[in-house]
Amino acid sequence: MIFNNETKLWQSPYWHPAVTTDAVVFGFDGVELNVLLIQRGLEPYKDMWALPGGFMRLEDETSEACVYRELREETDVNDIYLEEFHTFSNRDRDPRERVITIAYFALVVKDKYQVKGGDDARIARWFPVKELPALAFDHKDIIELALVRLRQRIHFEPIGFHLLDKEFTMPQLHSIYKAILDPPEDDTRLSDRRNFQKKMLKLGYIKETGKKVTGNPHRSPKLYTFDEEAYQQAKKMGERLEF
Repeated sequence: MIFNNETKLWQSPYWHPAVTTDAVVFGFDGVELNVLLIQRGLEPYKDMWALPGGFMRLEDETSEACVYRELREETDVNDIYLEEFHTFSNRDRDPRERVITIAYFALVVKDKYQVKGGDDARIARWFPVKELPALAFDHKDIIELALVRLRQRIHFEPIGFHLLDKEFTMPQLHSIYKAILDPPEDDTRLSDRRNFQKKMLKLGYIKETGKKVTGNPHRSPKLYTFDEEAYQQAKKMGERLEF
């Protein structure tokens, strides 16, 4: 294409959109699932809540490097494993220009991170996923898809165990699955604790330690541990946890 003074950049087939990254960090607090948000300090959507994220730098920065940098700068969160899960490219998702965002997600123990706003984020704060404020851009859609992916993964991979100590009780594990899957109140398949325990033990990679919780005069729940080797064997066989 030959350009002249009246040719607009976006009319060219060689026009390149901007690229950003966004981080959906889910935090489990022992009872419910939360998501980490920042309050924007700049337009557009100034003062509204949004996911931590921002534009890739023009040098040789990768999307992975970008999402970790933005998360650190805006929330002071480090030492976290983020996984890419989707690219959002709707034409009207950003009022400034055509912007494509690469979204990542993570699941962490909420209390291990002392978050604080930084850079162009006024505040960083955890919100329960069931009580989210109005969000900037298409970040509500991004969070919803991240939840879908998280709920799909928990049937195949032991992501819930990463939120527990090496030794844990069955009620602790049960609470994680309930928080992530969020079943309807009338759905008894997951609410029945005995049924949950039976299905988890049937998988073969949750083992009794032979120990119990001490210091409880009324009851002493058994302690269990996650067997990584047994899980890898079950994974090869394509086992899926059904409720």
